[in-house]
Amino acid sequence: MYHFGIIGAGNIAHKFIEAVRMTKNADVTAVASKSLERARDWAEKEGLSRYCDSYETLLADPDIDIIYIATLSNAHYDNIKACLEAGKHVICEKPMTQTASQAQEMITLAREKQLFLMEGMWSRFLPKSLRVRRWIQEGRIGELHLMQANIGWKADKTYNKRLFYPELGGGSLYDIGIYPMELLPYYADQKITQMQFFKKDYSTGVDEIVSLNLQLERCIANIQCSFTTKMPEDAYLYGSDGYIHIPKIHFGNRARLYDLEDRLVEDFHEGLDNGFYYEVCEVISCIEKGQTESSICPLNMTYDNAKLFDHVLRSR
Repeated sequence: MYHFGIIGAGNIAHKFIEAVRMTKNADVTAVASKSLERARDWAEKEGLSRYCDSYETLLADPDIDIIYIATLSNAHYDNIKACLEAGKHVICEKPMTQTASQAQEMITLAREKQLFLMEGMWSRFLPKSLRVRRWIQEGRIGELHLMQANIGWKADKTYNKRLFYPELGGGSLYDIGIYPMELLPYYADQKITQMQFFKKDYSTGVDEIVSLNLQLERCIANIQCSFTTKMPEDAYLYGSDGYIHIPKIHFGNRARLYDLEDRLVEDFHEGLDNGFYYEVCEVISCIEKGQTESSICPLNMTYDNAKLFDHVLRSR
């Protein structure tokens, strides 16, 4: 059995622990939060007997093998560093860090200590994502020419306060733009070679709306994201012989393949509602095999994306 510890007693961690419990060879041992009351309430809700208000206490537990980090993104760098220095494998919610230099530092530290490290881009592991990638590799839509994706929602200024402030790691790219940025190149199996962008900032200084034009090795991609504007959150991939429609690019279990006459050729509809399950299975499989990173969510994905985010968010 592999034993997970959770840092950050937030809502997203409830779905993660549910996914861990769906596996046969892993469980969640304990949760840590900076608030003892919050940690206790979260643990009671999930039936855990162990909880603490100190990350250091959790990391000192010899029974815990892997740490899942579910804190706000502004804390990820410090959290990852503490976990790796404590000798724990790490899966961290996206974005893994706030800058490319931080990402490189954590990647180097993980490799030095021969520990597993992965950014939690769980959407890459969804069955529909694997099917879309296979359709393209098999030439089902011919030569891939263009990809388009948008993702946006209207956040509540009180409940979603973290999105509105840079000191809390806010902004649309960090929160949701990261999904198409790390999914589209995966579908195409191509790297981003050039980027143009347009950005509208919120009054607090975070990116409110971002539009990206990407040149990949053999195709073009367009991405729009926002936390103040509702969008369909769909993706379209256009080829010389047809196209693919992916409803709700970052979650769900559906993808549709069409021919040039707009006729539905294949309707893929498979997968569990809790997509974190596939991510957890990958983490366990990699660690069992002695691998320190995932081939589906490799560390160069995180570093390359962080460099692009640096360019968009720090350009003046």
